[in-house]
Amino acid sequence: MRRFVRIFGFSCICIAQVVIFSCHASDIVFNSGPKIKSADGQYEFGMNTRIYMDMHSLYPDHAHADYPAFGSQLLDGNSNDGFSWRRNYVMFSAKVQRFSFRLDNNYAVKTPFPHSLREVWIATQIGPGELTVGQFKAYRGMEELTSASDITFSERPSTSSSGMYSGRQFQTGIGYRAVVKDNLRVGVNVMSLSHLGLPLEGVTYGGRVYWLPINQANNTLHLGFSVSRDTSNRDSLPAKVTDVYGGFSGFKLSLGTAGAAPVAPDHNSQSTFSTEAAYAFKSLTLQSEYAISKLDNTHQTTTGALKDSLIHAYYVQASWFLTGEQTIYSKDRGVFRKPQPMGKWGALELVGRYDFAENSSQNLMENPCKTGTSKCQSEVLSLGMNWYPHPNIRFMANYSIAEAMLGNAGNNTPVRRDHLSIFSFRTQIIF
Repeated sequence: MRRFVRIFGFSCICIAQVVIFSCHASDIVFNSGPKIKSADGQYEFGMNTRIYMDMHSLYPDHAHADYPAFGSQLLDGNSNDGFSWRRNYVMFSAKVQRFSFRLDNNYAVKTPFPHSLREVWIATQIGPGELTVGQFKAYRGMEELTSASDITFSERPSTSSSGMYSGRQFQTGIGYRAVVKDNLRVGVNVMSLSHLGLPLEGVTYGGRVYWLPINQANNTLHLGFSVSRDTSNRDSLPAKVTDVYGGFSGFKLSLGTAGAAPVAPDHNSQSTFSTEAAYAFKSLTLQSEYAISKLDNTHQTTTGALKDSLIHAYYVQASWFLTGEQTIYSKDRGVFRKPQPMGKWGALELVGRYDFAENSSQNLMENPCKTGTSKCQSEVLSLGMNWYPHPNIRFMANYSIAEAMLGNAGNNTPVRRDHLSIFSFRTQIIF
């Protein structure tokens, strides 16, 4: 794996030299970062930086003497308050004729290189689509595939790698995206359940299809669905659902892990089907996704039989630009991007989202969540405002009310829940 990273880095240096020194004529432009481009468009080299600084203020729930505390109730004061460097990306991209390259490294994470690498891939046009090899995001979920620079809230919903595909945002493998018709596109991928620097263990395969019944400048309707099957083993990333209901503060609720039963086989799978719909009309954008996932062998009954469990997750989201801007639909990725501000005071966006996730198999007789209670669910209501004073700068203010619900542990026992609220503020700079 280290050899692959060294070869890729050396390739990027060679590409830069070709672009800078071998082209007869070239242009240097600055659009969210410097870019050198040959006059004929056959060669291109660019570098970008993303910096996100987050501030969090947490209002945790109080511990209850009647039952064991969990989540934010375990905090000793507001120890999760304060500032953090959420992301500090340095991104290199290049194009040499039919081939494209990309390498992103996040210097804000505590994990060492090469675990800090995010997207590292090479792609080329084949037939009606593009073939990609390396580390990238699997083709599943509209909000999951939206860039962190364009997501509406500072945290992704439970249908993403913050929940349904827990810990599996970037994976290594091969993918192909193609144009079936102008308004109908499809993507398929086969990948390992691993990041760079980890053994190539486990496997995931699936794909995504999306269609634009309406595709006009100020009136866009997007419909899509994705399917995936993640099969883990003891050395791969686990196929599990862990909903991060407490935002970046890190409060999590485990909704189940494939193969967690004591006598489960070495290989266990998570099968997920997800639907998505979004509609943008002038300054208003509505978006929603629903995902259902089956986790194999999550628990064992009193008779010793292995049982699977079902997880449901969905969100509904709205965005409205008070200053008249319109979101930009990216047909290539099937997601919405944020617009550039029109006025001298920038763009102002009001946002809202309701998010829900639950293991519907959890009850007092069966216990896939390992809580010994009657429920296993979470919900988050978020409101916020985003201000874009400059095309490369964004300020995000979010307020969320979250609740993790475990139900009760039997008759005449109290309901267990963790009820908290979070205020977060992000400064985002891209250059």
